[in-house]
Amino acid sequence: MSNILTIRKEIAESHGESLLINVNPNKKFFNKAISVEKLINIKKENSFLLSLLNNLIDKSLRYKCLLLEGYFFILCDKNGYIIKLICYDKFNNYFNTLHFVEGSSLRLEDCGTNAISMAMKYKNQIELCGKDHYCKLFKDWYCTAIPIIDYYCGEVVAYLDVSRINVPSIKDQSAILKNIAIYIEEYLSYKSKNLSIVGSKLDDIDKLILSSLVRNGVRKLVTSEIGISDRTLRKHLNKLSNLFNVDNDLEIVRAAIKIGIIDIDGNIL
Repeated sequence: MSNILTIRKEIAESHGESLLINVNPNKKFFNKAISVEKLINIKKENSFLLSLLNNLIDKSLRYKCLLLEGYFFILCDKNGYIIKLICYDKFNNYFNTLHFVEGSSLRLEDCGTNAISMAMKYKNQIELCGKDHYCKLFKDWYCTAIPIIDYYCGEVVAYLDVSRINVPSIKDQSAILKNIAIYIEEYLSYKSKNLSIVGSKLDDIDKLILSSLVRNGVRKLVTSEIGISDRTLRKHLNKLSNLFNVDNDLEIVRAAIKIGIIDIDGNIL
C-alpha cells in the first residue's frame, strides 16, 4: 500500500475502529499526553534521531523555506507520542489553543484516525486529507506520515509527519517526507551497525574524552576538564584512532559523531 488516498477501505475501517473505542469525533483539543518526566526520558532515548532531524532542518535552506510556506514537521516515538514539533512561529497560538505540544498522543485511541496512527498500523507511508481524519481537530489538516526504520535492526523506531493546514493539496509532501526519511534511516542503520562493532569496546573515559574534544578542541583542555594525565589521554586516543581507523583527533571526533556516540555539541548519546 503506497498511498492511502486511493484506498478508501482502510480509512473506513479506521473510522469504524475509532467509533468502536468511543473516540469523540467532535473533540476540540488534544487531551492525552505523557508526563514531562517521561517525555524527557524518551527524548534522551531518541537523542541521536532528534539530532539528525534538527541538523537536517537547521542546515537546509530548502526545509527552512518550507517552514515559512506553512509546512510543519511532527516526529513521534514508536508509540505515537510527539517528541519533536518543528513549525514556524505563526502556528504557536493555534497549536496552544489545541493543546498540541510535544508529549501529545497521536495514537488512534486518543485522537482517532490520523496519518500517524495509520502509519503505525500499516507500517507504510500514509497521506490523509482533512476529511479523511476522524476527529474535527484535523478537519483542516493535510498530512503525510511515514515510519522511520532502522534497517540494520529491522525495527520501526519512530514516525515522521509533514503537514499543512488549510492548503487542500498534499502532492509534494510525499517526496519531501521520503527524502528526509531516507537521510535519517541511512544514518540510523550506519550507527547501529558500527555501534555493534565498537560500542562495547568504549568505556566511560573514552566517551568523556570524545565529548570534551568536541567542546574544547585541544588536548590540553581535555586533560584539565576530565582530570587525566597526558599519557592516559594519548592511550585512549590511540585506542579510538584504531577503533575508528582514522589518523587524527578531528577524524576521531567526526567518526564518533557519525556513529552516534556523541552529537555535534559534544553531548554523549
